[in-house]
Amino acid sequence: MAKETKLKPLQFNLLAIVLLLVAAPFAIAFITNAGSSTDGTFQSSMTMESDPATFDRGFWYDNGGNYTEYYEQNIAAPQGWYNCAYISNGQCGDDYSYSTDTYLPITSTMSSWHMPSPSIAVKQTHQHVLAPGEYLGTSGHGPFAWYLYGSNFDGIEGNDSLDKVRYTFIDYATEYSCLYSGFTNLTIEASISFYYGGNVKKFEGFVFEGMNKYEYNRYDNQIGQWDNACVVGMTLEFDFTGFESLSLTSFNGGNWSGTDHLIELHNVERDDGENIGSTPLPWAGDGMFWMTAEHQSINTITAGFIIKSSTLVLSVVTFALGIASTPYWDPFANFFKGAI
Repeated sequence: MAKETKLKPLQFNLLAIVLLLVAAPFAIAFITNAGSSTDGTFQSSMTMESDPATFDRGFWYDNGGNYTEYYEQNIAAPQGWYNCAYISNGQCGDDYSYSTDTYLPITSTMSSWHMPSPSIAVKQTHQHVLAPGEYLGTSGHGPFAWYLYGSNFDGIEGNDSLDKVRYTFIDYATEYSCLYSGFTNLTIEASISFYYGGNVKKFEGFVFEGMNKYEYNRYDNQIGQWDNACVVGMTLEFDFTGFESLSLTSFNGGNWSGTDHLIELHNVERDDGENIGSTPLPWAGDGMFWMTAEHQSINTITAGFIIKSSTLVLSVVTFALGIASTPYWDPFANFFKGAI
């Protein structure tokens, strides 16, 4: 029988380096994403059961660039009227005398319209301070942000762990040909934060690429049949790893109706390099837009088991590689041989 050739210490070291550089990243990626695979079906995060008309939805947190000076110089209004023409970090101007609040509340009604699920109607960036036709035509490239109260998300069951959250924004006022030149590809940098029990958990680094076009099917009375139509709109999908989903559930205990959401779009740019200018955005203007939220859940038991067991296996393998070329390897290997 041929004599078994053992790996030399240098060969062990080379093997360990190769495994750590090649296999470890894939193993870590597998562990962090464990359990995040769903069946692809989104469920509505909102229902039609809550009060159909209320001010208690949340508030605008950021509404884009500061164009207050333009409106003050070009459209006469009482002093302080344009303070909420610019909203930053949830605050309007200090002398805003037309509201008892320092922030602009989201006024809304529940509807399903042509949205994929129940939605709320929200005032656009400058609807509160401008009459129709007074809008400059742009709200800049951001930031745009909405702070939404947990009471909006009565469609998320208690103790659910979220794999994905998807928000759809639609300016339903004007219908366009789906070949409309105003539809263009955009890149949006975003983040989402969850507020619960006086604490905050923020997820950053999301980048969305897509068109400012929402296409749906409706009945066209002029031609007497169903046909596609397009409006200004877009969908943003926040996708969490399995580890992030479990940490989020641990953060709020699965109490979604008590967890507020802050959706932040830090920057919106055109992919063609042109200035954002008057590019139509569903939330920008002096009218209203629809917003809806949907979610996918993960199996917390399965995800937790995979993450814990895989972490244990990876730890043992890493430890074994670490001592493979040391005097401790033979006692370690003999220990397991004797246990089998």
